Amino acid sequence: MSSVKVTHQDRIQDGIKYAEETLLDQGGHLEIDKRLLKKHFDFNGKTVMDFGCGVGGMSIWMANHLGAIVDGYDIDEKHIEVAFALLKKYPTENVTFSQKNIIENPIDKEYDVIILNDVIEHIKPDWIPGILTILVNRNLKKGGLLYFSYPPWEGPYASHMQRVINVPWLQYMPQKMLVNMIRKRNQTTLGQYDLVQEYLELNHMTHKKLMKFMEPLPVEPEFRYSHTKLNKINLFANTSFYWWPAKHLISKEFITFRKK
Repeated sequence: MSSVKVTHQDRIQDGIKYAEETLLDQGGHLEIDKRLLKKHFDFNGKTVMDFGCGVGGMSIWMANHLGAIVDGYDIDEKHIEVAFALLKKYPTENVTFSQKNIIENPIDKEYDVIILNDVIEHIKPDWIPGILTILVNRNLKKGGLLYFSYPPWEGPYASHMQRVINVPWLQYMPQKMLVNMIRKRNQTTLGQYDLVQEYLELNHMTHKKLMKFMEPLPVEPEFRYSHTKLNKINLFANTSFYWWPAKHLISKEFITFRKK
């Protein structure tokens, strides 16, 4: 039985196709993020650090649709390779990409806005205090905005596995059983990991945990929105469902902090 060999260039093209969903407004998991940014925030002419920019679709989208001046950083060299290829295909002013570990090599630049879009839940807990301290104290301007979006651990899509196992709340299954299910469908992702590694490295982020990490920093919470499928009903269009048990319906949590 023959198998199809996936080449390096195939992976680059797959990455570009994935990024194009965001860049070209073709749907995808960042549609809510984009609507929220357009409705509630003014990034026109603002300098933005897209921390954990991945393959770059959101960085270029923010430059094109919000008028932002964006520097995208990611620790994964494979992600940045795709981002460079994407930028070559869709040349855009005011966008740069760099592969960077900010703990080992901090960035000597201040920004009006720092965005962690689907990033905070992937960072090792031991690294989070150091990374947030650097971002806030070194890279965020006074009065600047720190923006988080992530699927909270209580919610239906926290496992990040819906693309291969389209079942909500998978994280509440017996872990051995779930890991075996993922392993049977395992595949290499665009970055450094396969799906099993991607699931196991999740830090089970929740709003309570994030607020605990933010306590020592010179910031104040400014905006919060918790999105659920109930928000598709007109009556609840602008309602955030923070309380128990409704918090288990939250598909995406958005929160911003303003530097004092």
